[in-house]
Amino acid sequence: MTPAALLRRTVLLCSAVTLAFLVSGCAATDPGDSASSAASEVPAPVAPRPHELGTPESAVRSYLDWISYSYRMADSSIPTATMTPEEFVRVDAYIQFNLMDGKGIEQSIENMEVRSVSEEATTAVVAAREDWTYRYFSLDTLTYLTEPLAVSYETTYTLVKDDSGWLVDRVEASAQGELR
Repeated sequence: MTPAALLRRTVLLCSAVTLAFLVSGCAATDPGDSASSAASEVPAPVAPRPHELGTPESAVRSYLDWISYSYRMADSSIPTATMTPEEFVRVDAYIQFNLMDGKGIEQSIENMEVRSVSEEATTAVVAAREDWTYRYFSLDTLTYLTEPLAVSYETTYTLVKDDSGWLVDRVEASAQGELR
């Protein structure tokens, strides 16, 4: 596959993942929350623990911590130590998509159940079930634009090993529905 074809495929995949994420998130509103909580101020960000890339499972957890921080900071360069350049394209596309709308996302993983880990010498696959909460916020005013949203995913992470450890190369996620 040529580099141009790979880039087109990646951009199309990023667009599809972003659309699926947005559609699943928009349907997960909680009517019990008050409208005033949507406009509350976003707290200061907290940097995650240092990268832990020694095992496929710890690398996935580091990746999730660091992309969450990256989404909160609206800066795709932050989690690069946890992923391959190919995965960076997907993360960057989602951040750029949000930047065009002047918004960021604050997300946190509430629960992660690793279902299986398959490891070879230089590749690994981690399958998991994850529960997430998230909110969009204005980058201009640093106030929330949405109520807290929650969704569950079945995920598969494909990792590759390099000199720094295990890096996330590809993520497949299937929304399982809203949590609330």
